[in-house]
Amino acid sequence: MQALRDALQQAAQPLSAAQVAARFKRLKPEKVQPLLDTLATLSLIRQTPEGLFSA
Repeated sequence: MQALRDALQQAAQPLSAAQVAARFKRLKPEKVQPLLDTLATLSLIRQTPEGLFSA
């Protein structure tokens, strides 16, 4: 989860789950989405109204 958060912090703009997953080898968006949702629920990242994520 820290690696996902780090990827969002390094991004210049909010990313979708698919865009975050593309930054990692062998990681699929359907595996990333629940982790991003958890991070957003814990207020460790932000989710935009469009469903994108940012740190």
